[in-house]
Amino acid sequence: MHKKWFYRLLFSYFPIFFILTSILILLTFLLLTGLTKRETVNVNQQFTRHVIQLIDHSLKEIDQALIKDIESDTKLKAFFENDPSLSYFNHYEISRKVRDMISTNGFIDSIYIFRNMDQMIMSKNTFISLDKFGDRDFVSQRLKLASLYELSGKRDYMEFQDTEHFPTPVVSLVRKYPLLVGGQGLIVVNISLASIEQMVKGLTSSNVNFVRIKDFNENVLLGEKQGELPGTILSEITSEYTGWTFTGGVHDERIFRYASVFSYIWVAVGLLIVIAGTIWMAFVTRKNYKPIEEILNQINRYSVQKSGKLSKHVPDEFKFIEQALDNLIEESNTFQKMHEEDAIFRRRHFFVELLEGSRPIEPTEWDEELERLNLPAQFLSLGVIVLEIDKFTTMVDVYNHRDLFLLKFVVNSVVKEMAESHPLTVWTEWTAQHRLTVLYQSEEQASELEIRLIDLSEGIRGWVESNLDFTLTIGVGPSVAHIEDIAKSYAGATVALSYKPSLGLNRVISYQVPGGVQDGAFWHLQTIQIFARAFRTGEEPWRQILANMFQEARENRLSRSELVQFLNSLSHHVYREIMEFPAEIQVVWKSDVLPRINQICESFDLTEDLEAQVGQLLEEFELRVRELQERSSHYALIRDVKAYIEKEYANAEMSLNHLYDVFGLNGKYVSRLFKEAFGEKLVDYLVRIRIENSQRLLVTSSLSLQEIANAVGYIHDISYIRAFKKVVGTTPGEYRKNHGKSPS
Repeated sequence: MHKKWFYRLLFSYFPIFFILTSILILLTFLLLTGLTKRETVNVNQQFTRHVIQLIDHSLKEIDQALIKDIESDTKLKAFFENDPSLSYFNHYEISRKVRDMISTNGFIDSIYIFRNMDQMIMSKNTFISLDKFGDRDFVSQRLKLASLYELSGKRDYMEFQDTEHFPTPVVSLVRKYPLLVGGQGLIVVNISLASIEQMVKGLTSSNVNFVRIKDFNENVLLGEKQGELPGTILSEITSEYTGWTFTGGVHDERIFRYASVFSYIWVAVGLLIVIAGTIWMAFVTRKNYKPIEEILNQINRYSVQKSGKLSKHVPDEFKFIEQALDNLIEESNTFQKMHEEDAIFRRRHFFVELLEGSRPIEPTEWDEELERLNLPAQFLSLGVIVLEIDKFTTMVDVYNHRDLFLLKFVVNSVVKEMAESHPLTVWTEWTAQHRLTVLYQSEEQASELEIRLIDLSEGIRGWVESNLDFTLTIGVGPSVAHIEDIAKSYAGATVALSYKPSLGLNRVISYQVPGGVQDGAFWHLQTIQIFARAFRTGEEPWRQILANMFQEARENRLSRSELVQFLNSLSHHVYREIMEFPAEIQVVWKSDVLPRINQICESFDLTEDLEAQVGQLLEEFELRVRELQERSSHYALIRDVKAYIEKEYANAEMSLNHLYDVFGLNGKYVSRLFKEAFGEKLVDYLVRIRIENSQRLLVTSSLSLQEIANAVGYIHDISYIRAFKKVVGTTPGEYRKNHGKSPS
């Protein structure tokens, strides 16, 4: 076969191939340019983070050294307590201690100590009263704050009043003495901003990159210097320790400007080349298309003839294309036959439109469609029943696709055969994998048709139960007299089927079945909330609460949709309680439990199945939670703390400081571990334990409110009443009036 057309087309399109290749090379260059820019940004971000780590580490090192000196230095303790035996030599020792602390870290500008007892200031240079101290306003402001530790923003520091020296820009690290309670004084460490700037300058190159720093009050700690080259900001990161914002970038922004301009120019050139190539391609294609027109004429001549098989032994490409077109015409005839088979899908679509009532069906369209189906169009009444295969998900696991198709065919045939012995015309379609919808036409009145459909449905159900390995549940809709009301009959049948989980499998359910409760899944919302809390705390038998809720669901004959709403509400409230747990436990719920709950909602058949699956799922999750908690090295300690609170809740001295004395751990730290373990703040748990025990005393005893308050750990009855009302929602007196007996 000669290839003259092959070479002609090849040399026609070769320039276009060259142009497109050039464009690809250009785009590759632009991509590399963009990657380089992004890499520069990433490097700058890493550099900025390195600067943050150095500064944070230096400040933490200063703070740790300060804490160590505060906890271990007995002379410092004697100074704050103003021990009368403290001599001037001891004051000198403390002043020398301040000098040593300053000399140990190049970031420290100055340190002074304030004694609250007599309002005196000790620094490396002086020992004077507060009212003569140059930084007295800062000290006064710090004394008003409740926090024991603070890192201030940028400020100006002067040691002496009426001095000719300029104030020093600093940030101050302030700790109250003693560390855990304060009250005796302050230790203020002034960090030199000049030292920080010196360190940052040592890390940066003035000609390439820069770092600018702002404190949490937007005060500039390190900014752009006069005469500094303009720069491009590439990163902005906030330190979690100091709260300062670090802005990093490069001075020479011409690199990015030129790269961007270069990119825009070449993109424009590339677009122009693409447009020119497209025009050229259209021109060449049009010129070479004329011989193809001859082939189209041959298609018209040979379209009615049956073509033979394609042969590769042809003189040129045209003969080969000619044979290909002959074969295409033959396949077109085959496609025509397939088009006729598509009428089946059209029929199903029309059936679904009738059931859903998505558009009005004209009588003429009804007549035409039933004539096409060889069904009579006349009727007095219409009725719909829906057959649902029970436990279909189990059948899918047991039978293969071919067997399922065969079983469904048998069910369809049984429906049609049983209708033949009645004055009915039947139209069936599988509207879902497990649902067969049947439309009956009858010359009877609607009331007579309803009775007949119930009897017929019972016969179908009984036959399937006796002859097949599965059962059917059938929903019967109301009979109607008009085409547009078919959707109402179908809706009635599906609503009847929705009560299958409560009423049971293998039965015929009429649309007249009484429904469940009016409020759907909210009929026992309070019980759901109690269950969610019991599940989180593990203090109550949540399994029994769950069983009681499902028993009420069965007694109230909830529909499937109401059961799904109930389960979704249950899942929502449990998740709200779980949000109090650490993130790893929340991840287990969202990634494992929640998808399985959604799967259960889609696949359950009976309320009993739903109860068993949900109970098992929650038990597995509870076990996972306990395993994760017990992995923690502090879990045993926190359990001891919880047991101690349950035993000693009546102790009026019970507090975070008290737990610190008993267990030797910081109170805030213990509180955080307690919440991670049990999903509840330690203080809230203590209050709840006290209030629950006071409720028991209010109901079972005649003690006065003051006596009950003292018995559960409250010194004043006012504090007890306020806490009781916050937890229970009413006062102790009202609670006793409604539930217990009055005091004697």
